Amino acid sequence: MLFAANGAFAQSTNGSSVELYGVLDAAVGTVNHSLSADPNFPATVNPASPTKTFVSNSVSGLFNSGITPSRFGIRGTEDLGGGVKAIFTLEDLFNINSGTVSNAAASLANNRPLTAANAASSTVSANSSVNGQLFSGQAFVGLSDSSMGTVTLGRQLVPMAAITANYDAVQNAQLFSPLGFSGTYAGGGVSEDKRADNSVKYTNKFGDFNVVGLYKFGQVAGNSSAGTGYSVGAGYEANGFGIQAAYEDFKDVLRTSNSAVIGDINVTNFDTTAYMIAGKYAFGDAKVVAGYESFKLKAPSTSFANLGLSAIYGYQIGNPLAGDFTGADQTTDVVWAGGDYNFTPAFNLAVGFYDIQPKASSDSKQLDGNVYEYSLIADYHFTKRTDVYAGMMYSQFKGNQYPSATYNTSNYIYAVGLRTKF
Repeated sequence: MLFAANGAFAQSTNGSSVELYGVLDAAVGTVNHSLSADPNFPATVNPASPTKTFVSNSVSGLFNSGITPSRFGIRGTEDLGGGVKAIFTLEDLFNINSGTVSNAAASLANNRPLTAANAASSTVSANSSVNGQLFSGQAFVGLSDSSMGTVTLGRQLVPMAAITANYDAVQNAQLFSPLGFSGTYAGGGVSEDKRADNSVKYTNKFGDFNVVGLYKFGQVAGNSSAGTGYSVGAGYEANGFGIQAAYEDFKDVLRTSNSAVIGDINVTNFDTTAYMIAGKYAFGDAKVVAGYESFKLKAPSTSFANLGLSAIYGYQIGNPLAGDFTGADQTTDVVWAGGDYNFTPAFNLAVGFYDIQPKASSDSKQLDGNVYEYSLIADYHFTKRTDVYAGMMYSQFKGNQYPSATYNTSNYIYAVGLRTKF
């Protein structure tokens, strides 16, 4: 084994290479309104979502992955000749503070739906695409051609995930950005769709232009459209300027939540559509970014009863007869903007602003509201691989969707952390 220049361990033989890579990121911080931290939950705490008024305590401690989710992976290439390569990636996400595999499903299964009566015994929980899978980050194999592009098959990030990762002012930080914390926005309305299982993905570049397309197979017997979906995207990047856009349409998406029975998980079955556009411009030592997304949750194309599922992520489904979303379509818009500045080659300061806007549905099951979130990260790099940072995010919850009699009107997190890459 050789120690490569980029810090990863790599082995190369006869035009092929295998590389071990990863990120270790831990932060010490405080969330103002929070349930107890959960050792299974990918972010340990939830600083981004509104909390009920009976959640009045703060929580302090060691949190997983202030900026970048802790992970390790293996990736490789083999030169097949004629400009064609075989490629693969296997990536696992874990919680560095507990040494466990990141598992949002376990956090849901450990908690009942939150009430004032059980708040004291509840820990943080939320839905996610990271649910204890052996390779929860990505798992794919494919072929890459120098001119024809790349085709990959397996569990893969959807195109919107690349936009939120690269066009967020504060590094798509897990604890300091709603785009980084929740897969809802990268997933087009449901976090579980940030990563698409059973998918085929095509990417290519034509000079400064790039294109991407993804198709997800449903794999339901007798119904070729159930559980399927697609996403397409395109963009341009050159001379400090970049713009990217994506659209997606997924059927029978399952969003997980707490069940009344400990050890079970509830699901809600949706169809979703979403589009996103974002831009950035770098000049000198500064960069500015802005983006917009609109996603819609709709009644599913296939009844949950016809999807043939009784368990999800290894847990029994607690509401198998009531999993379908019913009612009027629910639309949410997301606007963000911000920028960063390199005061020195080692020190960067970044700020971001986010406005998440649920729109009132015609049946009033969703009401108008605004979640305003303000973020800041000061990041100092000792080397290209190792840095320390201090970050904060302040959130305000306004409008009919978040009445002050029910919800805390604000929340905040502040933390300092250490990150190293290999």
